[in-house]
Amino acid sequence: MKKFITYSIPIVTLTIFILIMLGGNYFKKPHNPSEDVISFVNLSIEHAKVENWDKLKQDVANIDFAWKKIIPRIQYSVERDEMYNISLNLASLRGSIASKDKASTLIELNEMVENWDELTK
Repeated sequence: MKKFITYSIPIVTLTIFILIMLGGNYFKKPHNPSEDVISFVNLSIEHAKVENWDKLKQDVANIDFAWKKIIPRIQYSVERDEMYNISLNLASLRGSIASKDKASTLIELNEMVENWDELTK
């Protein structure tokens, strides 16, 4: 019995660590509508196309809130640089919305979609 426990504890521990590290795809999925980053980004793209700047400011606040809820779940299963890229996209997006620059807003939003897709690859 002692030999079984001696072997099973490290195996179970390693299995849990592997599941956490490979679970990024599961962890980045929204568990409720307020965490759906990609749907907020897609909505923002539509608002940027028609240059609705007031709605875009609200959309960016929603994206930021959702992103901050997702970060703790995925921090062990994705590269830190990939998370940092999305945070940089958010900062650049705020600046482009403040200057009401449609082109850079659309660029940042589409880049955020690409960074989101690359999170768990």
